Amino acid sequence: MRLMAESLETERVKEPERQREYFRLMSQECRRLSGMISNVLDFSRIQQGRKDYHFQPVDIVALLRDTCLLMQPNAAERKVRLETRVPENWEETPILDGQAVQQALINLVENAIKHSPAGEVVTIGLDDSSPLHPHTIGVRIWVEDHGPGIPAAEHERIFERFYRLGSELRRETPGVGIGLSIVKHIAEAHGGRVTVQSAPGQGSRFTLELPGRHPGDSSNS
Repeated sequence: MRLMAESLETERVKEPERQREYFRLMSQECRRLSGMISNVLDFSRIQQGRKDYHFQPVDIVALLRDTCLLMQPNAAERKVRLETRVPENWEETPILDGQAVQQALINLVENAIKHSPAGEVVTIGLDDSSPLHPHTIGVRIWVEDHGPGIPAAEHERIFERFYRLGSELRRETPGVGIGLSIVKHIAEAHGGRVTVQSAPGQGSRFTLELPGRHPGDSSNS
């Protein structure tokens, strides 16, 4: 990336088409590095016990749609289409840490995009579910891709810190192996969980189940 920037700065590259390609590649690399740095900082806070959560009412439908828009450039680079599926009558505003939930969702969507072939669709969905705890709102957020899939024997291990899947296809994918462990920590900090349904050749669906408290619940303070 530095060499590309220097080539543009010194005007060694003069062709407009090549300049646009350099800018595109630099933008792509900046997004990748930004996401990696964010995950590393979050991981460091978790390791040191300094990861704070701030709970307040969250418009979960808006959060999903905003995340979809935020991840559109990443999807476009991979020629992958993003879609959202949300209930038309969803009116709940559960008490969650919206920023943390969005970070977990970004990690899941980013993984789905990275492992999806060009021309495929990554779907971000929202369902209500049976609450994991009494007097809470059952929130189920899922991300589905049509990538290579994950063997059942690795379903638990992928949430371990620094674990990377063994196949060459997965090892060629950029990353440091902490994104899913952060998702798990965020889910558990909400009293929830993250699960995966996947099999080789059948894609993957990651599901965040979060017991959001009701606004006005005295236990929120």
